[in-house]
Amino acid sequence: MSIKEFREAFSEQYSGLVASGEFAATDYDRLMSDDAYCNCFAGAARAGNLEARLQLAEACLRWRCQDQISGLTEADFPLEALQKGSVFFHSEDREGHPILYFRIQDSGKTSPDELLQIRQFIGWLLDSRHRRQPEQKISLLFDMTNAGVANLNLDLVRFVVRAFQVYYPGLLGYLFVYEMPWVLTAAWKVIRSWLDKEAQKKIIFLKRSNVQEYIAPDKLWVHMGGTDDYQYEYSPGMLTGDTAEYPTSGDECGDVEFVDAENSMQVSLPPNDADAVSLDGSQTQTSQRSFKIRSPAASSASVGSSSYIGRYMSISPADQVTFRLATAGNNNSSDSQRTITLTSTWQQSALAYKVKTTCPADYRVKPSVGLPSSTPPSQPPARSDKLQLLAAPVESGLSREACQEALKSAPSEALMEHRLRCRVETPKPAAGSAAAASGRLPDDQQLAALRSEVSEPSGSTE
Repeated sequence: MSIKEFREAFSEQYSGLVASGEFAATDYDRLMSDDAYCNCFAGAARAGNLEARLQLAEACLRWRCQDQISGLTEADFPLEALQKGSVFFHSEDREGHPILYFRIQDSGKTSPDELLQIRQFIGWLLDSRHRRQPEQKISLLFDMTNAGVANLNLDLVRFVVRAFQVYYPGLLGYLFVYEMPWVLTAAWKVIRSWLDKEAQKKIIFLKRSNVQEYIAPDKLWVHMGGTDDYQYEYSPGMLTGDTAEYPTSGDECGDVEFVDAENSMQVSLPPNDADAVSLDGSQTQTSQRSFKIRSPAASSASVGSSSYIGRYMSISPADQVTFRLATAGNNNSSDSQRTITLTSTWQQSALAYKVKTTCPADYRVKPSVGLPSSTPPSQPPARSDKLQLLAAPVESGLSREACQEALKSAPSEALMEHRLRCRVETPKPAAGSAAAASGRLPDDQQLAALRSEVSEPSGSTE
């Protein structure tokens, strides 16, 4: 079925729901104009016939209007909720699906108002990610480490299941459930029944012994047996990869502004061509950090760990560059260097890319390898600030100045933007073994209540 046919059928049946207030006008207009979004429903093969696909779109637009998803921004959520880190994107599975991480230990019974806010937050996260990468599937990871009966919020889980089946059909890669307590087996049988047969095949129960079959060790949290020591630390814009300028707190740079001019690097990359630029720290300051940015050919080594897959290129690491100083507390210690790998996936033309920084006074870039007729200027490494990478298609063989002008004049919809946090660590003593989990064994009353709840028919609350 074509998108045009789907839109005509949807408009004929449901256009009146905008005037009645059952659909938000912005959501209806998006369905009528955004092909990638419309194709979520028009191309939903599992939905069956046309009427079933139309009903999916209708249910989605009703939910978006009911929960007021359209127009939500990060500023609409309490700061303490954003800082908690119970739900966020980080890393990817072995098939390259970004992982939406749920720390079930932080869940529990909620009031209707609290549940609405959580639904809005998850809806905003999914919507923001889908707008940026409409073809990219997402895997859910329910981390049930230290979780018990009291932590399983069935209303929330039911909403998440419905979101991936109805509101974003085709978006689910896998649903990973890590270290599920045996006392929740009955609950998960009910949860499984909410999924269609195709989605049920995507539920995978993981333990420490088999989790690395699905998530590589370098992309897996330490507490799950991997080597990823990532610690969630909220900063505005990080949850969705939004690249608008934003403020930070406790940073000597004050309000963050990504600066280019002489403190940026612009180079033109032929499609899938190999090129490398080394970004070295200025020796005028002590304890500098530096980057090497590589643009390998598509046939070379695979994309590095924890990669961000954008419209024109992949970026590795995906969200954070960590510098480890050789000597703690020594301002004269040797430089710390890290590599950012950029892999062009754009086949239609060359790319221009540049790196922008938050604190130009502390960033220097000295390319060790340039491109013909291009001499990138000196530029930045960082302490614990941020880098912004931008890319857009350009003609092959442009000079640095022409690349800069092309990027400045490129319309916003043609730009690919991504941000990396920079983190500096000093050496720490080897950590001892983690304390044994408390387990929080639920009492008989909690267990009985849960059994009663999951045995009841589950009518939709959406």
